Amino acid sequence: MSHRLWLRVDDVLPLAEHAAATAAHLTTRQQFRAGLPDQAALIWYRDVDGDWLTSNGVPRWYDADGTEHRALAETWTHTATGATGNPRPADDGHGFLPLHTTFLDGRRDLLDLLRFARRHRMHWFGLHPDPTSDDTDNRYRISRDRGDISPPLATWTPAAVTCDVVGGGAYRAMVAPGYTTLGRTGLLCRFPLFAVQRMAAHLDSLRPGGMPGEHPRLRFDGDEVVIEWEHDDGLGSRWVEHDRVVPDANRCYAIGAYQWPWVLVPAETTAPRH
Repeated sequence: MSHRLWLRVDDVLPLAEHAAATAAHLTTRQQFRAGLPDQAALIWYRDVDGDWLTSNGVPRWYDADGTEHRALAETWTHTATGATGNPRPADDGHGFLPLHTTFLDGRRDLLDLLRFARRHRMHWFGLHPDPTSDDTDNRYRISRDRGDISPPLATWTPAAVTCDVVGGGAYRAMVAPGYTTLGRTGLLCRFPLFAVQRMAAHLDSLRPGGMPGEHPRLRFDGDEVVIEWEHDDGLGSRWVEHDRVVPDANRCYAIGAYQWPWVLVPAETTAPRH
């Protein structure tokens, strides 16, 4: 199990801005258990589909399909037991996350921290389940890359994998059997350096004939891999950093972990393996 939930800042900050902008706030079970007065907050809750953050602002925020707008803390699932990589709160009250807590040591409140993260391209928000970790300034963490990606007890098997994000190219990877991602359908993969280099070259070759935003670009910054997507605002396009992946202790990279739908390449495929 991981020590934190990890969510994208781009998903969490709009929820925080919504809660901060509304005039009223929903009283939730988490607030009641925390024993705190009405105020703007994010709410962490768990259901059969995973761990979520949502705004407590009223009017409520609903998507076009009528479901509540929320952000998912994506992680691995162990298929045999149903266990996931997300930590469990010890009490519902630990899921009430006020946006405007004043700290005596002068640190940023949660809303300001998320705004700072957006301005400085810190892509990930890490949430520790224990609110007493506020005492050591350890409950909230912002980072350009994620920690706690891989299951600590997993074994890894070599395999060839592919996904639509990389244009169907097949790549050598280390796969964790018995673990899934992305709604329990995707594979959890780690890629050796040579596979990442070939993946980057393959994606570069797709770009001249592709549409902006159809495929990402992989760029090396030292030993880190920067994942960028092309954004076109009608006046021109630019590449925007979406994530960073650092090598693990075995010099492998978890490219697209929990976000790209990696699957095994069928044994009978004629696709080239990179």
